Amino acid sequence: MNEFHILLKKELTDMWRSYKFFWMPLLFISLGMMQPLTSYYLADLLEEFGGLPENAIIEFPIPSATQVFTETFSQFSQIGVLIIALSLMGMFANERNKGIAQMILTKPVSYRNYFLSKWTAAILLILTSFVMGVASALYYIHLLFEPLASKSVLVSSSYYFLWLIFVLTVVLFFSCILKKTAAVGAAGILIVLTLTVLPSIFKEPLKWTPGNLQSFAQKAIQGDSLYGTFPLVTVTLFLIVGMGAAAVYYMKKTEWLK
Repeated sequence: MNEFHILLKKELTDMWRSYKFFWMPLLFISLGMMQPLTSYYLADLLEEFGGLPENAIIEFPIPSATQVFTETFSQFSQIGVLIIALSLMGMFANERNKGIAQMILTKPVSYRNYFLSKWTAAILLILTSFVMGVASALYYIHLLFEPLASKSVLVSSSYYFLWLIFVLTVVLFFSCILKKTAAVGAAGILIVLTLTVLPSIFKEPLKWTPGNLQSFAQKAIQGDSLYGTFPLVTVTLFLIVGMGAAAVYYMKKTEWLK
C-alpha cells in the first residue's frame, strides 16, 4: 500500500506541475457557466449581434431549470469528454516512449499499483473538475431560473460521473496497449462516440451499455423512472474492472517496456 501511495503522490505532483489541476477545473467551470447564461440571455445575444431581421420580434421561451441542467451535461459530453481524452492519452504512452516507465518498473514496483496510481489520479482530477463545473452550473441555474432538488442533482451527477470514469478507463486502456498518443486519442474518442450513438439506434440490444448512463442522468434530473439501474451500473463497473485488469495483464505478459 505504501508503494501505491508513493506512485499516486508522484502522479498528482506531475498533474499539479503540468497545471492540469488548474486548467481542467477552469474549463469545466466555464462549460458549467455557459449553458445557463446562454439559455437565459439568448434573445439578448441574438439582438446584440444582429442575428434577427429588422423589426422582427421573436420570443424565445425560457427553458426550465432541469432542461438547462441536462444541456449542461451535453456540453460536458461534447467538449469535456474530448478534453479528458486528449489530456490523459499520454499517461502511459509518454512514459513508455521516454523510458520513464522502465525506470519505475525495473524497481520492485507492481504493474497493478503502477496502473492503479495513474487511474486514481485521473479520477481525482476529473472529480475535482466535474464537481466545480456542476457547482458553477447550479449557481447560475439557481440565480437565473429556479433551484433544483438536491437529491435529483446528486443522483443525476452520479450517473454522469460514472460515465466519465468509464471514459477515462477506456483512454488509459488504449494508452497502455498503444505507443502513439495520437492513436490512443483517436481510439478512445471513437469508442466513446460509438457507445454514445449506438444505444440511441439499437435501444433494446444495447440498453445496458455504458453510453446509456448519460440518458439515465437526464432521467434522474427530470424525475423519470430509473428502472434498469442495477444492470446498467453492473455492466459498466464490469467493463471498467475488465479493462483495468486487461491493461495490467498486457503489461505483464508482453515486452511492454521495449
